[in-house]
Amino acid sequence: MKRIGLMVIMGWLFLNISNAQSLTEQIEQAYNRLDSASYIDNIIQSYAKCLDNADKETYDLLVKMLGSGSDSISVIRAKNRVDSIFPDFFQSSKISNARDVEQFENRVKSGIPLYVLNLRLKDGQTLQADTSRLAFNLYYFGKKYKGRLYVYCYEGECGYDSYYRTCSRKLGKNAPKVFRKIMRKHSKYLLYCTDLERMNTILYVIGNDIYIYRISQMQEYKLDDYMENRKVIKKS
Repeated sequence: MKRIGLMVIMGWLFLNISNAQSLTEQIEQAYNRLDSASYIDNIIQSYAKCLDNADKETYDLLVKMLGSGSDSISVIRAKNRVDSIFPDFFQSSKISNARDVEQFENRVKSGIPLYVLNLRLKDGQTLQADTSRLAFNLYYFGKKYKGRLYVYCYEGECGYDSYYRTCSRKLGKNAPKVFRKIMRKHSKYLLYCTDLERMNTILYVIGNDIYIYRISQMQEYKLDDYMENRKVIKKS
């Protein structure tokens, strides 16, 4: 009985110590655990799975569009109609996906990426490190930090672009300048949090301090200051 009580106490202490970890400690731990070779393989597998899932969603949508009801007989008839219109739907998709995955694999393995850890908003004032299987984005910078390849991971899925995803012309124009400024500071890590103005913010670590850069506005803040005044800053 005493032994069980001791185990419960130790578990409670461990949980509280884990919860008390600072964000910089969480970040450091995430990078220390990173196995780059395995992570690249996981990225490729995830990309292939995303393509397969997209094909299934397309097929199911066609069935729904051509169906006349939701009962099993109506669904079977709708599937037969889709199969008659697109007789090699999955086979063609399989061939196309295999080609896309091969091209993707060649691209991610043809250079050395910068691993960009995803952060999540824990509450209104606190961020925490992503601990999921695909917690890192991959940035492959070209000359003068202009885009060459960006692999984004979110909620277990991944996709990629040849440019930094932007929602405005100004953001796209300023992004390479900001990356150059940040990398010249010899920052230890680049970080990203979709909950903070999405692509308009990039975070980085210097020493034990975390900074955030608002790309369109070309404004830099310490993360604590930004989080404390986030609502006001976003309006500026």
